[in-house]
Amino acid sequence: MKSLKPILGLEDAFGERAKDLRTLQFSLFEIYNQAGFSEVIPPLVERPQSLASGAGKFLADQTVVFSDPADAGQLAIRPDITPQVARIAATRMQSSDILKLYYSGPVMLARPDVRSGSRQQWQTGVECLGVAGIEGDVEIIHLAALSMAKAGFKKPVLQIGHMGLIYALTSQSSTDLETWVQLISRYSPEDLAAHSETETLPEAVKSALIDLATGIADEAWLLEKKGEINTAFDKAADDLLNLVHTVKSTLVDEVDIVIDAAVTPRFLYHSGMVFTGFSSSSSRALLHGGRYDEMMKSHGRDMPATGFSFDLWQWI
Repeated sequence: MKSLKPILGLEDAFGERAKDLRTLQFSLFEIYNQAGFSEVIPPLVERPQSLASGAGKFLADQTVVFSDPADAGQLAIRPDITPQVARIAATRMQSSDILKLYYSGPVMLARPDVRSGSRQQWQTGVECLGVAGIEGDVEIIHLAALSMAKAGFKKPVLQIGHMGLIYALTSQSSTDLETWVQLISRYSPEDLAAHSETETLPEAVKSALIDLATGIADEAWLLEKKGEINTAFDKAADDLLNLVHTVKSTLVDEVDIVIDAAVTPRFLYHSGMVFTGFSSSSSRALLHGGRYDEMMKSHGRDMPATGFSFDLWQWI
């Protein structure tokens, strides 16, 4: 009977838990349908190269790959649905210049989540493709705020950063971007300072990186650092400040918006603004989102893209 036991990190859902998931899922679908978004249902498995295209090492490390007995070659169980949406937009839906899509379905991680110990998620998300700049970002941020409110989370907060700031700070480094993102996301200034000692970066850059890990990189910090780093940093800072001011004036009283230049994505395929959702009723991040134009280029279609996703199991 040992072989019949559930796989560690994977669970069955039935009864009230299954009912709660479907109830919340369909209530969120109503929001997305009313906003003019359409559902897309990608398959559970994908070719590994499609998932990996423009997605970075973090996603590859969480992907289970296996040989298909029907001779389709190597296949992978999806750990994230956004790359599948990018593939669909670049192939099956090429005739549409603007795509507004949402999805909801299971994903499987190769390794258990550090906090929950789970390897499964019911990923639900919204993607806006073909709408560049602030217009698309504001629409996505608005839907993220509405989603958290619909789920009953109190005092939702969105922390917004910009990958361009991190690119600008680390572009002259001998350390790869993935390592820097891991260091920043730990919020340990001691670890980041120790690593910086091995780098030949300017002191102003090292100091800024340590500030990110310290958790003080807010709007005032951003304004103070402008003009001290490089032109790429200033461009990303201006883009972020403009976006946040626009969102605050558009989404009055719907969600608190906070600049945090240390916000990093869950998977490293974002190239522009990134955001994370929190609530006073949850100690963990509720959702992750951002702009991923570069991943669309990797899939063969130069198309602006932005979106967000979350784990519906965590939400219920």
